[in-house]
Amino acid sequence: MKLIDEIKLNYAKVQLFESKLVRIELFSDHVIALSESQKITDAICTLSNGDQCLVLMVADEFAQFDRSAIDFSSSEEGLRYTLADAIVVKSLSHKILANFYLKFNKPAKPTKIFTNEVDAVKRLFSLKN
Repeated sequence: MKLIDEIKLNYAKVQLFESKLVRIELFSDHVIALSESQKITDAICTLSNGDQCLVLMVADEFAQFDRSAIDFSSSEEGLRYTLADAIVVKSLSHKILANFYLKFNKPAKPTKIFTNEVDAVKRLFSLKN
């Protein structure tokens, strides 16, 4: 896929690829709190010109999230630029957290967990049609 544009933050990289796919890479040296989650959503808005897109989230193995970020990320407001989400987990702790997120936060948009990016992207594109 062709990279169109990207925004680099201290704690994440948000990239827009062709076909309105946004890839978010969260770094492990920062705890993602509400303000960071909101800035990531703002970055998605900037890259997509306010349009909804497919969102692929990939967190480094030791990336951390606080409760406010998790709550915001599953809300209508946090997902306003999202058609569907795919979360790629790289560790058991992230898998447990992601399953908890799906079960208890019940994201406002279709969301699924994957262990690799290829399957996640395939699933996102299957929802676009």
